[in-house]
Amino acid sequence: RLVQITHVEPGSQAADAGIVAGDRLVAIAGQKVRDFLDLHLWLGDEELHLTLEHKDVYGKPFDVTIQREYGRSLGLTFPDPRIRLCGNDCPFCFVDQLPDGVRKNLDVRDDDYRFSYLYGNFITLTNLKEWEFERIIEQELSPLYISVHAIDPVVREKCLKSPRSGEVMDRIHQLLDGGIDLHTQIVAIPGINDGFAMEETIFGLADYYPGIRSVAVVPVGLTGHRAGLPDLRTYTRKEAGKIVEGVRRYGRALKRRLGAQFVYIADEFVVLAGKPIPGQEYYDGFEQTENGVGMVRQLWDRIEAASAEDYKADRKRAWIVTGESFGPLLKEKLEDIQKRTPGTHVEMLVAENQLFGRPTTVAGLLGAKDILRTAKPHVQAGDIVLIPDEALNQDGVFLDDWTMPQLEKEMGVPIFNSWDPLLPPVPEVHEVGAW
Repeated sequence: RLVQITHVEPGSQAADAGIVAGDRLVAIAGQKVRDFLDLHLWLGDEELHLTLEHKDVYGKPFDVTIQREYGRSLGLTFPDPRIRLCGNDCPFCFVDQLPDGVRKNLDVRDDDYRFSYLYGNFITLTNLKEWEFERIIEQELSPLYISVHAIDPVVREKCLKSPRSGEVMDRIHQLLDGGIDLHTQIVAIPGINDGFAMEETIFGLADYYPGIRSVAVVPVGLTGHRAGLPDLRTYTRKEAGKIVEGVRRYGRALKRRLGAQFVYIADEFVVLAGKPIPGQEYYDGFEQTENGVGMVRQLWDRIEAASAEDYKADRKRAWIVTGESFGPLLKEKLEDIQKRTPGTHVEMLVAENQLFGRPTTVAGLLGAKDILRTAKPHVQAGDIVLIPDEALNQDGVFLDDWTMPQLEKEMGVPIFNSWDPLLPPVPEVHEVGAW
């Protein structure tokens, strides 16, 4: 199936080469184009040898050579990719727990190895055909991010409800033998894959270090919209404490053996348990920050690295909006933040998540309306509002399908989804998570 070009930017290199919208891209450097991943991998070459067919003309390909010019756009736009869908029936699937009125396309059950390679999305490996495993190895799509949950086939079947769930270790062997590195996760579910099953999984995966580079342990995410779904629950504070202590203990043992922590506990577990946030050395290279592992530590480090001398802005007041779970922890840091921002009075607001309902309390799942309802009664002219960066997608759209300009218009004051108005940039190369 050929890839049709939907738009050619006027004045671009593609336009200069005579390519027009509607043309179909057949091959790049003689290699047949299968999908958007091939485009991503091959269109970055300095010299492009493209084989195309004109719109409404079939079987008559023509060749175009383009020498890429620095700072100049190639100018090609292609259709949105078709996403590989998930074939599992996980009892904790987030898509099954969505309320009405959420962001467009949020209800897509994606389980696509291409997005795992490009963006770090976690996949289960249960929907891949043999040729796709071969393609992953051939194109060196490394690292990939795998939701393992359990290495015991019976336990993993309970987590995924898929007849192919028990293949996971065979498939992991295949990928590792092909030179593919893996990051993995365990979504911990009370009474299903914790306890001995979790310990077995962590140490079983550690046998393949450094091919398997890390394991993150994150708590199951449940919303208040579970009518007709299996009866699951979240962890209590005491149970979360045992998980945190166990994972930290396993990590210390593995660090002695492997030289790396290997297994990391998610911030959400640490906050739920009421435990101190680990130091920077615990997270090694912050391999799974986007999975909620080490974001709080990076924020704490940014706060501690700032000084009043660095502060340049002079705002009347800044409101920091966060979720119920992180509120108490952030409150303890407010005095620290205030010392470093002498020109601005800093206050915190805790927003209840009415979009997803309880037990959802994390800041990253707040909707724009949750933020508006919480902050609007307090803000005045001259104020600013800081909101969690994780609450928006890459296009700046909230989970309830609002945009930042919409929220700003309703709020009546400037809104920022970063700490930049308060704190100088962190002096590390790591990405900085919000709260």
